[in-house]
Amino acid sequence: MVWAPDNSFSRKPFDLVVTGEAEDWVSALGQIVGPRWLRPRRVRSDHELLEVVRTRSADAAVLDDAGGWDIDVLKLLRMIRQLDAALPVVVVTAHTDRKWLEDALRLAAFSVVVKPLELEELLRQVHGIMCRLNRMLHENENQ
Repeated sequence: MVWAPDNSFSRKPFDLVVTGEAEDWVSALGQIVGPRWLRPRRVRSDHELLEVVRTRSADAAVLDDAGGWDIDVLKLLRMIRQLDAALPVVVVTAHTDRKWLEDALRLAAFSVVVKPLELEELLRQVHGIMCRLNRMLHENENQ
């Protein structure tokens, strides 16, 4: 969970962009984590996704390479990095070749998950992102 500076939970829900297979788990995520802590947001196009990133209205994203994008998911990840170098992005993919996976990680993907995406793995990824953001928040506080 994301902690506020006073060591209580943040009042603002964690805004998570979900695409592709992650959309199938939105209701389960909402029941497990709760709407007070997590607000999933579906995007329908690469343009909508890039606008969300540009306006910094998401805390993280789950980017499925079969999300119906107009462009290749690695190119889309490059575009995301130009707009926001720090946004945690989990890439969900059917690709298993080493070069493709290395390219995704080189583009600073938080992680790469090979399909099929299971709820437990999605929860693990969201928890990892929240923990990393929490550490960064506390590090910035202490500087």
